[in-house]
Amino acid sequence: MARHIAMVGTASSRISAPYHNTNVEIWGVSDRGKAPRADRWFEIHRIDGTFDKPGHADSWRDELKKFSADIPALYMIYPEPALHPNVVSGWHEKLVDRFGTYLMTSTFAWMMALAIEEMAPIDADGTRRFAPAGSKISIYGVDMEYGTEYRQQRQGFRSFIKVAEQLGIEVLRVTSGGLLYEPVPYPMWQDDPLLCKLEKRNKEAKETLAARQDAIRATRELIASTRGSLAEVKLMQNPITIPDDEDTVIPEYNPEDRIVQLEKQTADLLVTSAQISRDIVAWEAIDEEQNWLKDYLLP
Repeated sequence: MARHIAMVGTASSRISAPYHNTNVEIWGVSDRGKAPRADRWFEIHRIDGTFDKPGHADSWRDELKKFSADIPALYMIYPEPALHPNVVSGWHEKLVDRFGTYLMTSTFAWMMALAIEEMAPIDADGTRRFAPAGSKISIYGVDMEYGTEYRQQRQGFRSFIKVAEQLGIEVLRVTSGGLLYEPVPYPMWQDDPLLCKLEKRNKEAKETLAARQDAIRATRELIASTRGSLAEVKLMQNPITIPDDEDTVIPEYNPEDRIVQLEKQTADLLVTSAQISRDIVAWEAIDEEQNWLKDYLLP
């Protein structure tokens, strides 16, 4: 019989999961969040090894016990029976036997492997079965779009998506998530026009950002220097007695005029500094967005 399993993460698209459709199984992770119902919950981490600060592990246990009370089963690799009346353990062992551990890079990789094992199992005689027609896995609240951690996790998850599809399971993903896109494979990204253009633009962005950062340092040094000169001139505002020496030519010096000049210079430098600071923020945002896109396009 065909099954439809919806896997729900913590990203914003989790609110679109088909909670209202009781024919769809809801498998969730992390905090309960906006999941009004669930059939299974997964906490695969060793709780004492997940939290560094004293008391946080026990707080998470209390929270997990509370929000999972109405869920039929809690799946754990490091079981704590006190957390739930039905803690399921040992389920991961058969997945290691079938799939190995290389692709087990996230909780969702384990969940995908379990769904595949249940929908398209291998019989005792070694016969591999395809999933019944109409079998589906839908994914909500899972982006894995940016960062070293997600790049590693994405590889495992995407691989299980392909395994599921090869075994007759339709895998549905939200259009806004990073899992929908098929990345440019190694080594062909060196010939991809978008990636080549992005690489060039990102190099320009980093060079511009470095130049702006050099400029802001120089401007701040000028501001400090000008403020020092301004303070010195203010100290010289008291009348100065100049010896009468016909051979000495002393240029006319007006402290008030010099103060006005230095104050204007300081004000102009502060405006320049503010503008450069805004430019730095803008170029940092450009650099971050370009890095996100590169990470998204690559495996």
